[in-house]
Amino acid sequence: MKRLLIISHDGVGRSMAGPGIRYWELARALAPHLAVTLVAPRPIDLAEAGVATASYAWGDPASLAAYLAHADVVLANGYLLQAHPELAQLRVPLLLDLYDPTLLENLELHRGDPPAERAAQAEHDIALLNRQLAAGDGFLCATERQRDLYIGALMAAGRVTAARAEADPLLRGLIDVVPFGLPAEPPAKSGPALRGVLPTIGEHDPIVLWSGGLWDWMDPQGLVLAMPAVVALVPNVRLVFLAGKHPSLGLLPRAAQQARALAAELGLLESNIFFYEEWVPYAQRADFLLEADVVVSLHREHLETIYSAVRSRILDYFWVGLPSVLSDDDPAAALIRSSGAGLVTPIGDYKAVAAALVRLLTDPGLRAEQSRQARALAVRFHWPQLIGPILTFVATEPQQLATDIKLPSQSVVRLPTSTTMTHAESPINAALIERDRLISATRNAAITAQEQTWRIVERPVQGGRLARLRRLLIDQFVRPFVRPLIDQQQEQNAAVLRTAYALAEQADLRQQQFEQRQQQFEQRQQQLRDGLALLTVQANDMEERLLHRIGNIEEGMQQMNHRAVSQVHQAGQQIRDFAAQIEGLEQTSDQLLRRLSGGPTAPPQAHQEVD
Repeated sequence: MKRLLIISHDGVGRSMAGPGIRYWELARALAPHLAVTLVAPRPIDLAEAGVATASYAWGDPASLAAYLAHADVVLANGYLLQAHPELAQLRVPLLLDLYDPTLLENLELHRGDPPAERAAQAEHDIALLNRQLAAGDGFLCATERQRDLYIGALMAAGRVTAARAEADPLLRGLIDVVPFGLPAEPPAKSGPALRGVLPTIGEHDPIVLWSGGLWDWMDPQGLVLAMPAVVALVPNVRLVFLAGKHPSLGLLPRAAQQARALAAELGLLESNIFFYEEWVPYAQRADFLLEADVVVSLHREHLETIYSAVRSRILDYFWVGLPSVLSDDDPAAALIRSSGAGLVTPIGDYKAVAAALVRLLTDPGLRAEQSRQARALAVRFHWPQLIGPILTFVATEPQQLATDIKLPSQSVVRLPTSTTMTHAESPINAALIERDRLISATRNAAITAQEQTWRIVERPVQGGRLARLRRLLIDQFVRPFVRPLIDQQQEQNAAVLRTAYALAEQADLRQQQFEQRQQQFEQRQQQLRDGLALLTVQANDMEERLLHRIGNIEEGMQQMNHRAVSQVHQAGQQIRDFAAQIEGLEQTSDQLLRRLSGGPTAPPQAHQEVD
């Protein structure tokens, strides 16, 4: 039996999320056919006949080395290349599982992050995807739609070649579909889970269940918004979210917190809506599912939805035979619609969700029919029926895998970007830009040529009996002596190509740093220009206000001068009037004196103007 090493990037054990479940169940299904070893980042507290288990330290190559050395084939989640780039250099076939499009998932997970951080995360995820596409000898995905997505990516990565298409017209040997699956054993209840455990849930209260994580790319908030309309018609309905923290990461997503806050705001928390605070152990999930009447999974509109696998929670709904209410436009919705195993509602239409729930809760006949269809669907997803592509890959000889170009590096060469000369650029700068573009293009062309020739591939011997005899002689007498030299030369070729990648990446990094510094310098220059313009505006404004103030002062002085002249004239007139009064008094006094003395009185004198 060939030795298959399965490497999980997530925890495997009694409490585990989707990735751990996938690799545990694949190991169990493959054990009758292969010598299977399953390793995970922490000790595995499960046991299965024929499956050896162990753990490794995330990011420590030495902790994986012993398991890799004893493997004939390696099956690993593609995310492993993030912490273990050494997997790209394996001498044994590497089958990478890309069932979870991390790049699309992270677009939603980091939607609320600052734009710069979100852009950096997306760039990082793109680089990781390119490393995965370069490293794998074969690939797995979960749906035909995912397969179309990855074939496009493999074309862009140069992995779809004429030789590959000639040997494998549909490329099933390069990438094939292994969906998420279900155990063949029927579900069995081991004890109470919700009824009699959570308060106010009675023996006969209908239960609507949301199982699985409340991830940020899902829409539990929409289900909460639909509940007031459901409660109005089915007052004793109980909605339960299984909302425990991720068993490996310990995360409580934002969606879970928002759904809880919304339920409290609507006054339904702990009366009609409940949040189960613990992550349900894998072996006990049937206890919760078998107590439910209807199950729900809603999502928002984004790329993760379109290219997701049929989620493990949905498959569990089929396993226990429960009618479900799902959002549209993902692979699970297509299954439900074609089979009649549930109701599909438009994304974001919470009135439609409420109507679907009321219909199922009040129609036992419809629930029974959809339950029957769900159980029929489950049979199609038993794990032992899904492992065919893995067995085919393991049985394929390594020489047959080398029909395309597998890059020996986790690095990705950055192609030269087009540069457009602005009006301010001089002809000398334009010449330098053109020269840099030419050098980059020449470098990339040289690396492309190395990529196409680094691997030494043995051509098959054509012909009949004589050709087979030649092949036998080569295998027995020539190959044992030549093969070490071929391997040594191939290692040297790979080392040269890795060196070229490293130099190219270093040059690109320096160019990027230079461009960043230049951009910072230009930003500083623009800030100085903006500051100078602002100072000019402020100076002009100050000058205008000063002139206005001077004008006001001059106008005030003129008004003061006018008032002073007027006051002088008034004072002069008052003096003249006073002088005339004094003169009149003098005349009156003189006449009075004359009368008293008996002399003749003098006639009054005419008033004379005095300047």
